[in-house]
Parts: sequence; C-alpha cells; structure tokens
Amino acid sequence: MGNVIAFVPASGGTGATTLAATVAVRAAAAGRTAVVLDLDRLAGRLDVVLGVEQLGGWRWPDLADVAGVVDGRQLLGQLPSARGAAALCFGAVGAAAGGAVGAAAGGAAANQSDSRLDEVDDWLEQACDVVAGLRAAADVVVLDCPRDERVLAALADQVDVVVLTVGTGVAQVAAAAVAVPLARQLLDGVRLRPGALSSGPSVPPLEPWVVLRGQRVDEQLQDLLMDHLDVPVVGAIGDDRQVLSDLAAGRPPGAGGRGPVVDLADRLLLRLVLQPDAA
Repeated sequence: MGNVIAFVPASGGTGATTLAATVAVRAAAAGRTAVVLDLDRLAGRLDVVLGVEQLGGWRWPDLADVAGVVDGRQLLGQLPSARGAAALCFGAVGAAAGGAVGAAAGGAAANQSDSRLDEVDDWLEQACDVVAGLRAAADVVVLDCPRDERVLAALADQVDVVVLTVGTGVAQVAAAAVAVPLARQLLDGVRLRPGALSSGPSVPPLEPWVVLRGQRVDEQLQDLLMDHLDVPVVGAIGDDRQVLSDLAAGRPPGAGGRGPVVDLADRLLLRLVLQPDAA
C-alpha cells in the first residue's frame, strides 16, 4: 500500500496546490509511482498548475458512475501525466470510463457522464473508493484538498500525513489558529492506524504538519506556531522564481529540479517515507 499525503490550505494564497503538484512530480522523478488528485470540486485547477489541461485522459466526470473501489492500476494508465506523475483533475472530460476501472468489490463502471456528481456526499464516497484503489497501485498518492472540512473528514482514515499550508500575514496566522485544531479534531480517532488492533495498545492520532509560506518567513513566527498551536512546522518557503517561471511556461512545478519549493517537496517525501506511522 502506498503512502497518502494530503495538502490543505489553512487560508487562501498559501500555495497548497503548487506544493502538492511538486511533491507528486518529485516522487515520480525519484522512481516512485505517483498520482495527485484534485479534490476541489468548485475551483480546482490542478491541471493548469501541472500543464496537463490540454492532454487527453480521464477526469473526474469520467468516473461519475463508477461504484466501489476502483482498479487503481488500470485507472493510472488512463490519466494524463506530468513528468511521470499521473493526475486526476476536473476540467475537460476525457475518454469514457466504460468498464475498465470496475470496482474490486463487485461494483462496475458505467457509461461516461458529462456532468459532475450533484451531491457532495455521493462524490466524497466515490473519492474515498478512488483513493483506496490508487493507494493499492501507487507508491505515493497526493491529495490536493480544498478548505472544506468535509473532504478531510471523509478521507482521514486513508491519509498518512496532513500538511497544512499557512501564510505569514496576520489574517492567515489567525486562520491557522482555527484550522490546526480543527484538522487535529478530524484526524483524532478516525483512522485505525497500521498495527493498531482493538485488543492492542492505543496508537497516537495523526498530527498535522505545518508549512509556512510567505515572502519573508520569520523564525519567531515558526516558534510561535509550534509553541501556541503545538504543531510541528516542517518547512518554510518564500517566493520561488523557478516555480513562477515553470508555471508561466506551462511546465509542472518541480520539473526543473531546483529551488526552495523543490527542496521542501523532497524533504516532505523523505519524512513521509521514514515516519514510523506511515503505511
């Protein structure tokens, strides 16, 4: 089973999507099977960040009628990819799903649907099945989550790490003071961790990681967050000209293999793989 890492913005403008895309691209560059999922039904444009919006392949609407846990290997083969990292995004509808990603638990993929699922709860149930199938097929599954607690709550039992991206402005730090406890509450006690049996010893709940994002990141701010929110700050990044250049040229972030965002993505991947609680 692969590791699942979820990126959640504590507020807007913190670069969560860019960092999620970079982690997936860097995982692929390291020889891992990687896939990144856009989970923002309202405004997700991970495809644009990755530069795959014009490529063929399946999008979420192609899976609208899929029921049950998908065949992750077959689904990976149908997704557009950026530098080896597969991506499941919204946007233009690709080829019909047909029956190729039939459910492992007896469900079956139906015909292509040209519209997104109308009900959020139904879509979240489907998203859980998609993540479960991809986790069984990929080494690293990256989730680009919106600021919607329902998404994290639905997927919490499949996630190994939650990374909250936090801005350095006053309002952004104030948002983090709300987002961190809420994320901790959603994660606490939701997931049966690997090796945790009902008769065995209790296993600590997942603890969110924080990445600071701003033009200038003050060490005192890092200490403040760690002390007052009791949360590990695992990285801090300022402006990255390489990422801006990549995005302007339609290249996926991380393709250049250098810069602060790439360095942080590599550190997050190493920490994810080495952490004792990772699946």
